Amino acid sequence: MTDPQHVLLAQELIARIKSGEFRVGDKLPTELELCESRSLARGTVRQALKHLEDAGLISRRRGAGTTVASPQPVDGYHAFVTSRADMLAFVNGTRIRDPEVNEVVAQPDLSQRIGVPTGSEWYCVSGPRVLRDTALPPICWSELYLRADLPHRRMMLTGRFDMTNLVRQRIVQEVTATTLSRSLSGLLDVENDSAALVVTHRHYSSNDVLEAVGVHTHPVERYRIVTAVG
Repeated sequence: MTDPQHVLLAQELIARIKSGEFRVGDKLPTELELCESRSLARGTVRQALKHLEDAGLISRRRGAGTTVASPQPVDGYHAFVTSRADMLAFVNGTRIRDPEVNEVVAQPDLSQRIGVPTGSEWYCVSGPRVLRDTALPPICWSELYLRADLPHRRMMLTGRFDMTNLVRQRIVQEVTATTLSRSLSGLLDVENDSAALVVTHRHYSSNDVLEAVGVHTHPVERYRIVTAVG
């Protein structure tokens, strides 16, 4: 199934920036030039450029055009993400230590918890998630569910994603509160029945089909959201 035109254009521009064809400070072709060279509607081009802007790859200012701001998506670890760059930083800045791998059929309790049809088949990778290249305690317990009929299992296990993968997905987030079970408390080295926040990422394809679900359970003392207004 072919990706929409805005996804294909975004992937092409990302590849050209990463290859060095467009360097930091260079201007990209204008919206009109991209429309004319590819016979695309202006809305399609703007949607593609929005993907790159969300990733921190380009800067767009009225009257100044579109300028390359970075050869790579912006970095920094965020459990609750506000852009595709945040999601990429979450994946690339952390890893699951000693992951357990299973194929599961969603029984009613799992189906309700992660929001998938009962009886559907999933490839699951789970374990304590840690910051890469540190000896710090786990930041959360992660469960990653990928539709069993998709071919990207190895990518999911190794965490080798890039912006080209993420640009074709719509990501829906949900944050809920819970208390940790005795077993999960032990695995995360916190007191039994500790409070926790669960951040769930649901990844939908460009055709709005649910492809993957990530469930990340954070002890409250290891989770923080900071925002600024103004």
